[in-house]
Amino acid sequence: MERLDSTFEEACRIVGECCLMFAERREEISLERLALWLQRAQEEAVDTNGEQHDALQLAIERLNGW
Repeated sequence: MERLDSTFEEACRIVGECCLMFAERREEISLERLALWLQRAQEEAVDTNGEQHDALQLAIERLNGW
């Protein structure tokens, strides 16, 4: 349970940072755009590490409504 909690907290942190980045640039924020941006980051994680980042995957799934 502790691992799931820390993964959820990390997913929330990632989404929050994305929202702040869009807000700083005065860009539109939408669930679809956040999910797309995180999916691109996930693809980079797979290319770099050979595996998905759990918190990114959780955030993407939640934004896409599971």
